Amino acid sequence: MPEPQRHTRSTYFFKIRVFLIRIASAIGVTFCLLVLTACPQDQTTLQKNETIQLKKQIAKLESVIQSLQEGNKVLQQQINRLNQESRKTEASYKAKLKEAKNQITQLANTPKKDVATIQALEQKNKKLQRDAQWLRSQRDHMRQSLVIQQIGGQTRELPFAFPTVSPIMQDAFTKNGYTILTTMQSDQKAIYITDRKTSLPPSLEQSGFRNQYLAMIEKGPANHTTIWVRAEFEKLSRNGHIYAAPQAELADIEMRFIQEIHKTLARGSAAQAKKF
Repeated sequence: MPEPQRHTRSTYFFKIRVFLIRIASAIGVTFCLLVLTACPQDQTTLQKNETIQLKKQIAKLESVIQSLQEGNKVLQQQINRLNQESRKTEASYKAKLKEAKNQITQLANTPKKDVATIQALEQKNKKLQRDAQWLRSQRDHMRQSLVIQQIGGQTRELPFAFPTVSPIMQDAFTKNGYTILTTMQSDQKAIYITDRKTSLPPSLEQSGFRNQYLAMIEKGPANHTTIWVRAEFEKLSRNGHIYAAPQAELADIEMRFIQEIHKTLARGSAAQAKKF
């Protein structure tokens, strides 16, 4: 067979082969598209997307809570520092005032040539008194700045000193499984906000709950302490529905917490009395 004819036939068969390969590829792609369009929507993908969104929301909430905790920690440190500085300054003013009074007493019997010195010391004494009064007003203003709106909840007066009640409050929250989210405290008042605690329903017949405490203790007269507790208590059903608890049940939960604080303080006081 002549060389040109063989070359022409080879080219012709090669083109036919390429054409058949392209047809087979097109049929395969079409079949895959038909299979994909015939399959139902993958519910698992939707659930994964929802899970990812929930995780993002949880991460944002955790970031906000962490920021609040850090901010409250810085605020508490500043309050403690101001308390310490104000006490040191007041003690310094009192010492200087006492020293000035002693000098005035010593100079009261000196000759008249020392009258100018006495008058200068008296002016210094008056200035120290004004400074001490200003310092006391600043401390009172800082104490009053710790204000919480007491809506609802239960209030009782405990016959125990404020420094004794404060650590018992923190121990009671921890003992009952509550993490203290925020604490703001001065030498007259302390405010506590716990994290939300959730308990899932143990069975179909019994409901679970979720709860968060907002509490405050304040120094009262005659070494007494006023305690206020409010519970954000909600019931949780087996299918995840949340509904409010009756007001009577809320009041009972709040009173039980106050009674637990009172019993703990009473036991500690009795144990202390036995040592004497």
